Amino acid sequence: MTPYIGFLPCRAGSERVINKNVRPFAGFENGLIELKLRQMCGVRRLEEIIVSSNDQRILDYCDAFRRQHDGRVKPLERPDELGRGSTAMDDFILYIAKLVEDGVMVWSHVTSPFVRAKEYDAIIDAYDRAVAEGHDSLITVNKIHKFLWDDKGPINYSQTPIKWPRSQDIKPIFEINHAAYVMPFAVMRECGDRIGHRPYFMPIAEEVAMDIDWEEQFVLLEQIARVKMAAGYALV
Repeated sequence: MTPYIGFLPCRAGSERVINKNVRPFAGFENGLIELKLRQMCGVRRLEEIIVSSNDQRILDYCDAFRRQHDGRVKPLERPDELGRGSTAMDDFILYIAKLVEDGVMVWSHVTSPFVRAKEYDAIIDAYDRAVAEGHDSLITVNKIHKFLWDDKGPINYSQTPIKWPRSQDIKPIFEINHAAYVMPFAVMRECGDRIGHRPYFMPIAEEVAMDIDWEEQFVLLEQIARVKMAAGYALV
């Protein structure tokens, strides 16, 4: 069977949230990288979990985690020119596509703290079904039923028979939430992208998809995580 390979990008030098990958988060001393590794290591179908970083702290931590907890973790030093804020995503994608010859990539981010092993299991299962239906990749999304406009007027409900339809009757728009991208490395090489020719858009709950991009979001999601754990919610 084609192996599933986890992939976590963790570049050095976050500008909007300083040290976001390693600063303590909701009781996890080594922060988001520790939490995400524990979550992904709970996914039995992942044969390997590659952590791509040009941050030596991340690489050292992942190596220690590999030795102490799970040998599937593989810290991989990233060339500095591919770890800058100015790095073009196209260049990074082409680099990733060549990391593994054969396998299915499960790309996620440490900044999605509420995507746990059970969610990754469901995502992989959904990918299997999608492939059987003719899709070549999977992208997690937020399914949006909202009143969206551009400078010309409504963009997703202008054709409805009534002026202000119920929000649930609006044709949905999908927002890519970056919780997971799943596709074969071979397809990634062919497309030069992290979305294939026939992607399957998998909606996941917004409270699961919440991610960290700004300092205020780090603080807020940490508070939410602590409230969830106090109520018996397991982050791992």
